[in-house]
This record gives sequence, C-alpha cells and structure tokens, in this order.
Amino acid sequence: MGDTNLQAGAGQIALLAFIAIVLAVGYVAIDLYIASQKDILTVETRGTQMITALAAYKRDSGAYPDSLDKLTPKYVPAVSKCPGGAPIGYVASAGEYVLSCQNVVFKYKPYSYDSRSKSWSG
Repeated sequence: MGDTNLQAGAGQIALLAFIAIVLAVGYVAIDLYIASQKDILTVETRGTQMITALAAYKRDSGAYPDSLDKLTPKYVPAVSKCPGGAPIGYVASAGEYVLSCQNVVFKYKPYSYDSRSKSWSG
C-alpha cells in the first residue's frame, strides 16, 4: 500500500510539473505575441509618415527618391526608425517601393509595406 501512495504522489508531481511547463510556455508565447503586435503598430505608424512623405516627394519631383534621406527636412524632420532603432529600410524599383523593418514579427521576421499592393505584411 505504501508503494501505491508513493506512485500516486509521483504521478501528481509529474502532472503538476507538466502543467507548470505548459503555463510557462504559454506565458512566453503570449508575451512574444503582444510585443510583436506593439512593434507592428509602431512600424505601421512610423511607416505611414514615410509613405505620406514619399507621396509628396513624388508629386513634387515626378519620381520616388533613391533614398529616404532625400525626404529630410522638407517632407519629414528625420527618417523614421524601426523598433530596434535602425532606420526603416527602403528599396525603390520600377516606380514602386518597399519599406521594411527586420525582426518585428515575433522578434525574428521582417515586416514590410509594398507600394504595389498598398499593404503591410510580415
């Protein structure tokens, strides 16, 4: 009978340990998701400022600039930064452009705006 109680107690401890691990993993996943959503919102807000400035630049000059630095100071006071502090990436090609920030979605995937589709993705 003592062995049966010992086995039941060990089983309960194993179950509690498993539940604790699942909860910890869930907490980390939720934390990463919330941080990712915050970074996505930051990129979209800052990116919208750059999109507006790029549209104004194109309206005035007939084409998009070859770098975002050409938008300052007339269209924006400074080139917007990604959540990690790096400048927003910019690639212009064939009358269109892509804005992007690295390590935004779950801290390891890029998040970008494509002027062709006029949408954000990551």
